[in-house]
Parts: sequence; C-alpha cells; structure tokens
Amino acid sequence: MQIKEEKHGDVMIVNIDDHLDTAAAPQFEQRLLGLIDAGERKVLVDCSKLEYVNSAGLKVFLLAAKKLEPVKGTMIISCLAPSVLMIFEMIGFTRIMKISPTREDALRAFGATVAT
Repeated sequence: MQIKEEKHGDVMIVNIDDHLDTAAAPQFEQRLLGLIDAGERKVLVDCSKLEYVNSAGLKVFLLAAKKLEPVKGTMIISCLAPSVLMIFEMIGFTRIMKISPTREDALRAFGATVAT
C-alpha cells in the first residue's frame, strides 16, 4: 500500500491505493492520525485506487472520524470503488461518515475552489 499526501488550500488530501488490510492498516493509522495530531482539520481520503478494505482498515477510518469530532474537524472519503462502497454500506459507515462520489465534490463540500 502506498499513502501519498497533498495539500489543496486548507484541505489535506490523503491518497491510498491497493489493499487496506491487516498488514497496511497500522501504517495508514499512524499517518492519518499523525496528520490530525499535527493540526489538520479538513481531511479528504481519496480512495480512487483502493481495491480492498477489511475490518482493520475500516477501524482506521472510524478512529480518524472520532479524533476529528472533538476538534471540529471533518473527514470526507471519496471515490470508493463499488465493492468497497458496498462494504461501507453493509456496516453502516455511509450513515455515519461523509462519503463523496468524486474528489471534486468532496473539495467543494469543504468549501475549496475546484478548477473546472
């Protein structure tokens, strides 16, 4: 798994790819929670290249959302593949987390300017 970070205005975009499983989750957790600890309050997780997620990976999303809540931060997850979205729907994450179909829609939700 590769994790890449980029800044778009005041939005931190975290790109993840491949598999978010038991082996990759600790690295993702350290990076994502580290960004929040460093002061990031608008976090966009771009999952356009994510092919698989298991319970260990899902836990990281939940931990990040809970960590952002008391500091008035927001996390939006974008570009979920149909198979990954189905998992999010089955466990109820689509009701408790902000999911956006595209990266551009997520940036707009944060109030960021998006080139068209």
